[in-house]
Amino acid sequence: MTALALYGTLRDPDILKIVLGRAGGKMPSACLSGYRVAMVAGQHYPMIWPEDGADCEIEILQGLDAGELARLDFYEYVFGYTRTIISHDARPLQIYLPPEGGTGSKGTGFDPSTWAAAHGALTRLAAQDIMSSFGIETAKAVAARLPIIRARAQAHLRACDHPPAGDTQDRYMNIVHQNIVYNGFFNLIDIAASYRRFDGSLSDHAGRLILDLGEAVTVLPYDPMRDLVLLVEQFRPAAVVQGDPNPWLLETVAGICDEGESYAQTAKRETREEAGVALQALHLIGRYYPSQGAVAQILVSYIGIADLAQDHDSTHGLFADGEDIRAFTLPFDEAFLLVREARLSNAPLLLSLMALDRMRAERGWPSQ
Repeated sequence: MTALALYGTLRDPDILKIVLGRAGGKMPSACLSGYRVAMVAGQHYPMIWPEDGADCEIEILQGLDAGELARLDFYEYVFGYTRTIISHDARPLQIYLPPEGGTGSKGTGFDPSTWAAAHGALTRLAAQDIMSSFGIETAKAVAARLPIIRARAQAHLRACDHPPAGDTQDRYMNIVHQNIVYNGFFNLIDIAASYRRFDGSLSDHAGRLILDLGEAVTVLPYDPMRDLVLLVEQFRPAAVVQGDPNPWLLETVAGICDEGESYAQTAKRETREEAGVALQALHLIGRYYPSQGAVAQILVSYIGIADLAQDHDSTHGLFADGEDIRAFTLPFDEAFLLVREARLSNAPLLLSLMALDRMRAERGWPSQ
């Protein structure tokens, strides 16, 4: 059996239970001399490093077997930490240390309760996602998609904070199971739940496979001085699967919300990346599920005010992400003719043009 020093986020009992596969139980506290713990500047996690004259508080997790150590190794390796043996009170003690030189500049001191209040909920959801890949994928493969794992966790938390549109009185549901059955950039969730029907009876356990995509923002850039809109066009494999003879679709600017980003920040970043355009203002259209029967995703759509005086017919996107995006401008009337003739197949673009048609009437656009 092995003793392990915990100094950071694994001191959270819920995260430790997710990673270890069982509760950690009572862990004695100790003072570890020669090391300091602090948050990494601008990040959501702490770091430990050797420092003469320093000390830090640790908790000692005892009685670990080989299987439990393998789970811990997997989780910590996702973040680049490896298990090392150090000396504590003249006895060997195992601890997870970051790569030599650390993982970033040192920030403020680490307080477990303060950290848990700010980052605990998101980190617990991310830990569940990470550990669902244990025994299936390598930690290196999971580490490569850590940003989208945390972005998905953020999306789930923000969904909890959104006020419901309907009456929730006397609503009841029971989740029988909810498991990740495929891990990737997008996750596939197997869920079964029963719920109270509108007549008061309970439903059978309804099993579904749900694609978990996180949150995304869409933007339709518009120049009210020139009455121009900016559209993007790109190849979409989903249209190929559907049998569409033209899988190059006309769309709005769109992108997944990164962890720590507001919807407005995502909108501005994606418009720069996909169209090379800086937004001056944003007008919210709405927040909605694009396909709630099978897809767990919220879209937040905007009209983005921009200067489209330059000739916008160029290609953009992040090459590393396999993006090849054509951005071009159209007079609003030409773009809205595509709505009138039912020639658009992208829902956010269709909704955005309809919303812009209303805004133009309300705000007196185009500006004279």
